[in-house]
Amino acid sequence: MPRYIMTHRSKDLKRSVLVVSYHLMMEMKTHKEYKLNDMYQYLKNKLKIQQKDFVYTLNFLYILGKLEYIKAEDTIRLSK
Repeated sequence: MPRYIMTHRSKDLKRSVLVVSYHLMMEMKTHKEYKLNDMYQYLKNKLKIQQKDFVYTLNFLYILGKLEYIKAEDTIRLSK
């Protein structure tokens, strides 16, 4: 199992991949597309996450088929 999904007793649960994924998905439901940097700044301010937590979350949701990445615009959106 990848180490970024497993939690550790010293890690703040607000920064876990599942919690960050939940907040990202809820925000994506209100805005159809988001610039990557804008979403990172939103989650960073709300949850005090680090960039690696954001990247782990993007990877997790992309692997599950929940997010699409539009390279030309550097945006993400929910998969249909």
